[in-house]
Amino acid sequence: MIIHSLQYLLEDIVTKIPTDLQIKGITLDSREIKAGMLFVALKGTQTHGLQYALKAQQQGAVAVIWESDLNLEKHKQEKSSLLNSLRIPTIEIKELATQLGRIATRYYQIQDHNGQIKPNYGLKVIGVTGTDGKTTVTHFIAQAMNVLVADKTAVIGTLGIGLTNKLQTTTHTTPDVLTVHKTLRQLADNGIEVVAMEVSSHALDQARVNDVKFDIAILTNLTRDHLDYHGTVENYAKAKEKLFLRPEVNSVILNQNDAFSLQIINKLTHPNDNKTNNSKACFRYWVKSDASDSNAELVAQDTRFTQQGIEAQVSFAGQQGLLKVAVLGWFNLSNLLATLATMLALDVKFSDALTALSQVKTVPGRMETIDSSNMLVVVDYAHTPGALKSVLSALRSHAKKHLICVFGCGGDRDKGKRPLMAEIAEQGADSVIVTDDNPRTEDSKGIMNDIVAGFKHPENIMIEHNRAKAIRQAIHHAQAGDVVLIAGKGHEQVQIFAHKTERFDDRQQASQALQELIT
Repeated sequence: MIIHSLQYLLEDIVTKIPTDLQIKGITLDSREIKAGMLFVALKGTQTHGLQYALKAQQQGAVAVIWESDLNLEKHKQEKSSLLNSLRIPTIEIKELATQLGRIATRYYQIQDHNGQIKPNYGLKVIGVTGTDGKTTVTHFIAQAMNVLVADKTAVIGTLGIGLTNKLQTTTHTTPDVLTVHKTLRQLADNGIEVVAMEVSSHALDQARVNDVKFDIAILTNLTRDHLDYHGTVENYAKAKEKLFLRPEVNSVILNQNDAFSLQIINKLTHPNDNKTNNSKACFRYWVKSDASDSNAELVAQDTRFTQQGIEAQVSFAGQQGLLKVAVLGWFNLSNLLATLATMLALDVKFSDALTALSQVKTVPGRMETIDSSNMLVVVDYAHTPGALKSVLSALRSHAKKHLICVFGCGGDRDKGKRPLMAEIAEQGADSVIVTDDNPRTEDSKGIMNDIVAGFKHPENIMIEHNRAKAIRQAIHHAQAGDVVLIAGKGHEQVQIFAHKTERFDDRQQASQALQELIT
């Protein structure tokens, strides 16, 4: 059990601490409170965590730290009554959300044999951000690094936490800041040395990775996404940009095929403040597709895409080698280059990195193929316009005949991307089936209408709300040599409706549909 004094945890954060209790745990969730723990009450979009302070006390909390909120001033009497009902110390802290990373690092710290605190728990932490490819890149990094030294590199992200073959599930791409630091401490205790972490725009905007010391920051790409939260692409980009401007980052790895990379380079070259470390090492990777030139450090060319995977000649610092990997899609070549650049930044020899990369496997739900003797059925998480365009473009080269696309759009999310997804599907596929994809609290018919508005020839589009039926229709109508793409949910194993969540796995449904063809 980790124990630290409240005085130590809040040092330099608040000027007056009414007590110096021994803290045996720290959490944002009152349901997780056990005897001796500190409850953290943050202001949320709907409610303030203070509303759960009494429950936390009943569960055994010994103190509450809570975030100042102007909205509480409108309800002074209610707030006063709540605080007076508590028998445990309560401490108000301004901008607590941004301070919480510092509190967490103090609580979860690890000391070496000389009593010195190990920065970042003794871990090298790699942050991966971008609209698409975060999960794939983190898993490729972990898989390849573990080929070199077994069980020393873990992931934190959409599919879970831990070694890629022993993942513990999570609810967010990037967890809350306390969970992030607790997880890093646990991974370090379990002998992990390197962590590849997905860093979402929400996490950067909401201070979920505060006081994590990233050694390396990676950009996969930037296309439209999460405008329901950020409002504009510009705001979305600014959130992503924060990762690369952090002073502790020593190496940045940028996709030279993506225009956002130039924006980041300009910011690093001409910082607006003195905190930005402009001496960062820069590894730019580039997939060469024509005679154009690039100043990228890592280049792939002479690429071949087969039904068995990808082959490309890769050059770096005067060295050349063959990259040959059993994964599909040109964008996965970009993800592989990001992984290779990361390994080089970690001082892995170029030849050793190529050898390790040759052994990586497809990430669950990312260009994942479902066994079939005469057609190619692929399940992919593509749920943004950019991702869907990339996947369809990549699969076109694998289709001997027709390319069939099954997709939908989630409810309670960016509505503006729905007609864009339709336009891309219509242009990229030979036939399209539109279906439901986590309608949540929205009317699925309304979502469908938004999507259909983007088709030039809606009369040629098949609509089937039942996702299982849509998958079967696509596979049962496909012929030998066709490619069927089932896009949007990937690894997910549920379908979310307003008042219920049902078990649903695109991969399982596709396998059953293929089996029905045999029987």
